[in-house]
Amino acid sequence: MEVGAKKYLLDNRLHASLAVYHLRKNNIGIPDATGVTQQDGDQRSRGVELEVMMRPVKNWHTFFTYAFSNAELTRFAEFVPVFTQTGITYQLADRSGNRAAFSPRHIFNVWTARGFDNGLEFGVGARYVASQFIAEDNQFQIRDVLTLDASVSYAYRLIKFRINAKNLTNQEYETRGFGSASIIPANPFGLYCAFEINI
Repeated sequence: MEVGAKKYLLDNRLHASLAVYHLRKNNIGIPDATGVTQQDGDQRSRGVELEVMMRPVKNWHTFFTYAFSNAELTRFAEFVPVFTQTGITYQLADRSGNRAAFSPRHIFNVWTARGFDNGLEFGVGARYVASQFIAEDNQFQIRDVLTLDASVSYAYRLIKFRINAKNLTNQEYETRGFGSASIIPANPFGLYCAFEINI
């Protein structure tokens, strides 16, 4: 179930949208501690999404988005290994009530770009992602992170060249993981180039 609204103001130079949702997913596939994915979990998500786009003057546009999400496992149990003197056995662990994996409560994006009549455009923005768990057992949490990006582009007739700078401050953080005991480092500072021809 989702309810939303949109509004256009200032001769369409300001766009705003707001959505509130309540979602239920039944029999979702979740890998358990043995590495086997089973469709045996239920999840409930409640949240709010806000988006605002502005064009204060010609060739200048700005947007920001904010999302709040509260994702909870309403039914999920998994077998976890238990080490004993005689070997390994498996015990059923109930994860109901835990937060869903890879579901940060807050995500915020802001971006502004200014273009000029000679074809140049400069942009800068920021992205914030709150902390999140990497598995349904909620034992390990990826910390929150704020990254900064920038771009410069030049357009001449049908040709456009762009350079994007990602993670300007070279933040060290993690993105995802496999299971409950591993993580994947995010990309460090990087430059990405694109060349476009519009025919």
